[in-house]
Amino acid sequence: MKLFQISTELKVMSKSSKIIILLSLVTLAVICVIGNVITVADKVSELNPWLGYAFYAVLLTLTAVFILWPTVKIIFTPELDPSGELMSQEDKESADTMVKKTAQNVFVLTTVSQNGALDVFTCLSMNISLINRLVELRGRRPTFGQILRLYWSVASSSVLIASADEALDDINLGELLGMSGINATGVLLKSMTNGMLNALVTMRVGMTALRYLEVGSIEFNQNKTSIRKEVRRKAMMRMPAVVASGIKNGILGIRNIF
Repeated sequence: MKLFQISTELKVMSKSSKIIILLSLVTLAVICVIGNVITVADKVSELNPWLGYAFYAVLLTLTAVFILWPTVKIIFTPELDPSGELMSQEDKESADTMVKKTAQNVFVLTTVSQNGALDVFTCLSMNISLINRLVELRGRRPTFGQILRLYWSVASSSVLIASADEALDDINLGELLGMSGINATGVLLKSMTNGMLNALVTMRVGMTALRYLEVGSIEFNQNKTSIRKEVRRKAMMRMPAVVASGIKNGILGIRNIF
């Protein structure tokens, strides 16, 4: 019994430590992103103070339109029955198409962005828009707890990916891979990797939300470990097609963004 208690305590401590470390990393990353935004605003203000004010006004407007408003719409949508409700095959196919197209658009936008703060905003707004459109299609929303978990997944993953990408900015991957003097190769690889990671987050978030809206909270909570494994596996399997489609279509392939 004592050994079991010690084992349980260690597991709890380990989980708590992971949460503290993750929160610390995300907090530092958020500070870096905010710092980038302020730096851009300062540079704009040097040209003209009113341009600095306009920059913040545009940023707040975009945040309200693409993050706050979709969130409000989700909150005021009726909650899905805990035991789930029948979802037609047509709706499933439409929802699946939404997830794939959003992941493709995230891949393209965050690949060409080259800006960590912009990548975070892009991922947040497009993923929240995806959740909102899935909820509108279903006519029901997940529980508030599940919505918070989805938001947290998007925010934490996007911030960490963007911060890691910025940390690699000074590394010449071209030389690191034995391609001396070809820094463009390194830039391309970093951009592609950043785009793929953000697209993978979108795939997982969208598929998780869709799965929840298919089965309801009771079945989801009872089988959440197996469902998450299934989502991870399917997301990884679909990524090559998402990347190939994004590369093929390029900027012209960005459609139905919001």
